[in-house]
Amino acid sequence: MRRLTALAALVLLFAAGCTGSEDPGTEDPGGDESTAPAAPTVPLELTLTAPAGFTAAEGEDREVLFANDHFTYTFYVAGTEGGFDRIQVTSYLLSEGTDTSSYDSQANLVTDYFGKLNQDISLDNFYPTVVHRHDGVYRFGSVDVDGVTVKWQDHFVFAGQYLIDITCSWDAAFAQVDAACGEMTSSFPFPAEFTTLS
Repeated sequence: MRRLTALAALVLLFAAGCTGSEDPGTEDPGGDESTAPAAPTVPLELTLTAPAGFTAAEGEDREVLFANDHFTYTFYVAGTEGGFDRIQVTSYLLSEGTDTSSYDSQANLVTDYFGKLNQDISLDNFYPTVVHRHDGVYRFGSVDVDGVTVKWQDHFVFAGQYLIDITCSWDAAFAQVDAACGEMTSSFPFPAEFTTLS
């Protein structure tokens, strides 16, 4: 009797296993096919306010651009408008297919950009950085402009085709620029479209 009960249990298990699955050829894929989001067509507009002790400048841009599609925001230490004591933030849209998937690929893009600036600074001068919880590439150095030594630091943060470059430069107001730069990079207001990709 025990053998018959055990045999019956095995038959039931086998039958349940056979009837519990459908023909693999007729399986429902389970919902709508997901579609990849459309590639962005414009750089991200940023919501930035001038740091304390700085003034916003309209119509100022970088002399050499990382990419053509961009928005630039410039803030001068109050009273030094037009000089080198400033913070510039540029939001770029990179070409479709640009590889920004790793730190090395990002660093290569940054060194290519600095190669266009004709500065006497080693292209190997780059380091990992963090800008408000987002990894990026950091560079610093100095350059002579008409007899004035201008020091600077750059923070490049990538997300897909988006790039945000924060440049802090000074020749006289180091303490103010450095403090404002530290505050901006530690609490930068990345747009939601940026954070979902990074």
